[in-house]
Amino acid sequence: MKKVLLFLMLTFSIIGYSQKFKFKNHEVLVDGNVWLKYDGCGGFDSFCSLVNTTNGDEIIFIKIIRVSGAEARIPSNPDGDLVYWEVSFLGLNKKIELKKSSKSIVELLYKSKVINEDQTLNEEKVNLLVEKYGTEFSNRLNKSNNGQTIIINNNQEPRKSGVNINIGG
Repeated sequence: MKKVLLFLMLTFSIIGYSQKFKFKNHEVLVDGNVWLKYDGCGGFDSFCSLVNTTNGDEIIFIKIIRVSGAEARIPSNPDGDLVYWEVSFLGLNKKIELKKSSKSIVELLYKSKVINEDQTLNEEKVNLLVEKYGTEFSNRLNKSNNGQTIIINNNQEPRKSGVNINIGG
């Protein structure tokens, strides 16, 4: 009985200290306080744009990438589509790629402290995030040709009419 009571107390304390994220009226709220403004970011939107609340500058752009036939075809993915989110840190020319929901990505950005208090990007924290997550999906797609260069030669001799027979070598 003591173990159950201890478990319940620990669970309630963890829930009580976790931060609450809400997307409401085009504002990202963290524990009821406005953190940033947003555009998109809904369940069916293909993009999510995070905007500075003071001057309206867009600082982070998140878009969904869908590549048909890039994955193995399995019952849960019969078309073999690769679907991931590309997060662009505008002005820094840096990107990361994640397989999470847009809301989870915004929470990750908040917890990673990539936004300074003046609502500008913290380049050092962005670099750490890029180092940690990187662009694994686009890197994998770019290496799908095994690094081989394919040369197509269109300068062939014109074919002569008639029958061509090669005997011997």
